[in-house]
Amino acid sequence: MKMIRRRQSPDDARAAAVEAAHGLLIEEGVAAVTLKAVASRIGRTHANLLHHFGSAAGLHRALAEEIARRVSASITAAIASRRRGEATPRDVVDAMFDAFARDRVGELVGWIALTRQREALLPVTETVAAILADFRAAGDPRPMDRVVLGLVLLAIGDSLVGAEVAAATGDDPMVVREIAVAQIGALLS
Repeated sequence: MKMIRRRQSPDDARAAAVEAAHGLLIEEGVAAVTLKAVASRIGRTHANLLHHFGSAAGLHRALAEEIARRVSASITAAIASRRRGEATPRDVVDAMFDAFARDRVGELVGWIALTRQREALLPVTETVAAILADFRAAGDPRPMDRVVLGLVLLAIGDSLVGAEVAAATGDDPMVVREIAVAQIGALLS
């Protein structure tokens, strides 16, 4: 019996490819996120993915957009909880660091930067700007630009090599989160 494959809408095809790319990133690392590997995972051809993304860089950018959306949602929810008095600064730091680690943000950002696909970083930088704009829209006069800058860079570094650097210093990997909370306190005092 011949299997009949249903035609996907372009949006559904792109979403399936990005989800497959995200799975490869989580399971095997960014080097595994190739057009060939993603096509194989979703039962499509390399040419089909080229049609939808234009290039491997286009796929990487779409993956960065999806990860930025997920991370932003997590951080925004933590900030909203903090504003309602339901969370501590440490809760916000934990939400950010956990989201960056879960979605391997450091690895993806590092790969994009090292392969000089700087335009693919746009979703990440737009997310950072959106988080900062949220603080400004709430009328927060504190230097949140410095807080966000420091937290994002610490979270990226931690998601990339935090465990290894902590081991080299003999510290618990969670110490960097305490440093982040102290940084927030210092900048906002």
